Amino acid sequence: MGEAPEFPTALDHWALQDAWSTQLRAFEGDEWTTASGPDYESFPATMNGCDEQRFLVRWRVVVDAVDVEAAASDVLGDAWKQVSGNEGWMDLDGCYSPSFRLAADTVDGSSLVDVAVEVQQYWPAV
Repeated sequence: MGEAPEFPTALDHWALQDAWSTQLRAFEGDEWTTASGPDYESFPATMNGCDEQRFLVRWRVVVDAVDVEAAASDVLGDAWKQVSGNEGWMDLDGCYSPSFRLAADTVDGSSLVDVAVEVQQYWPAV
């Protein structure tokens, strides 16, 4: 997986509303750890109005030799579009949150790893 792209300076038809960085701990097993929102509160995804916001997400595992599974999770905790790697990016609508867990095939014996996450939140431009 290549390096995550830089955030855009502008998105047609969207206005930047917020941006934040967070760090989470991904664990081995079946449970997903969801990234936090601004000020470490809950990630601002919702069940309704998915098209009323958009999230651009860049992430990387703090330890280079360890991979995670990354996914878009809905508010019920169901994970979609899973990928494995050490870094990446996501473009999510307002119904999904970035979630992570330690990849099952970790070779160094780790049972957890830290993941650095950067988020930009957009709302439709008026």
